Amino acid sequence: MILETTTTVEAIVNLLKKRICSGIYRPGDKLPSERVLQQEVGVGRLALREALSRLSAMGITATSHGRGTFVQGDVKSATLADVLVPYGALSDPKRLEDLVLARGMIESEIAGIAALQRTEKQLEMLWSIVEYQFSATTSSERVAAQDLHFHRMLAESIDNTFLATMHAALTDHIKMFLRAFVKSKSNPAEVMEPHRSILKAIEKRDSDAAGHANDREWRSIPRRYHLDQEFPGSF
Repeated sequence: MILETTTTVEAIVNLLKKRICSGIYRPGDKLPSERVLQQEVGVGRLALREALSRLSAMGITATSHGRGTFVQGDVKSATLADVLVPYGALSDPKRLEDLVLARGMIESEIAGIAALQRTEKQLEMLWSIVEYQFSATTSSERVAAQDLHFHRMLAESIDNTFLATMHAALTDHIKMFLRAFVKSKSNPAEVMEPHRSILKAIEKRDSDAAGHANDREWRSIPRRYHLDQEFPGSF
C-alpha cells in the first residue's frame, strides 16, 4: 500500500513538473484548484496534497493560504543548495575542497561578467566594501562576513539569475571554511587585498583580467590545511 501511494505521488509530481516545463503553467500562474486537479488526474486528495507539498519543498511552487498554489518565478538558493550539497556531504574534507573550488570557478565567471555589466553606482558600492576600515578588535567572523559580502554583491550586480542563485547556494555551505581562512591571516587588510585586483579589473571593464584575478585569489588558499586541521569531523 505504501509503495502504491508513493508511486502515485511521484507520478503526480512528474506530471505537474512537465506541465510547468512545457509552459502550460508559467511562472506566477496559479495552479488549478485541488478539486479540479483531482478530476483531471484521477487521484485522491491525500496523494495530490502530498505531491503539491513536494513541489513546494523543491521550491517549484509556493502555496498561499486562502489564495492557492502558484508557480515560482525563480529557484530558491536554499533549494538548490540541498540539491548540490546533500546532507552530510561536508563531513568529507575532499568534498568540501571540491565545493570551495567550484565556488571559486563560479565567482571567476561572475567577476568577468561584472566587468562588462557594472554601473558606476555598483562600482562605488563594491569599493566601499573593499576599503572598509576594520578596527584592531574586529573579530574574524566580521572580516569573513565582509569577504562574503563583496562576492555576494558582485553576484547580485550581474544580469544572470542562475549564476547568482548558484553562488548563493554554495556560499552558505562554506562560511565556516572562510572563517578559518580569515583566522590564518595576520590582519583584515591581508584578507581583503586580493579583492582590489578583482575590482581594478572590473573598473577597467577588463573581463579576462577580472576572472583571472578572482581565480588567483581562490587558488592561493591552502585548502587542505584548513579543512583537515580546523574542521576534523565538525560538519
